[in-house]
Amino acid sequence: MERRTYYVELEQPMMGISDVKTSENTIQYEIQATPKEKHELEKLINEVQNEDISGAGILERVHDETKAEEAKNEMKTEMKKLYQKIYELGSPETQDFFKQYGLYKK
Repeated sequence: MERRTYYVELEQPMMGISDVKTSENTIQYEIQATPKEKHELEKLINEVQNEDISGAGILERVHDETKAEEAKNEMKTEMKKLYQKIYELGSPETQDFFKQYGLYKK
């Protein structure tokens, strides 16, 4: 399957994948992906976005340190998976950026 160039933005509320590079004022990671790989990356992005908790969830966790810690660890795990996938599909510039800023670790 043919790979296409996409741009991944991880800043809320614009988190997602685009076919075109947008404003120079945003950080976008260039990747090369097949439709299947793009879909897998979209699923990971959705998982990270779903970790954003509701107001009720916040109140519940304030009084339960175990739940708060579990939520934090879950978010770290999801972000690591997302960064790993972006790195794997990333252009050389994206991979260099991830290495330079410690976003990718083997």
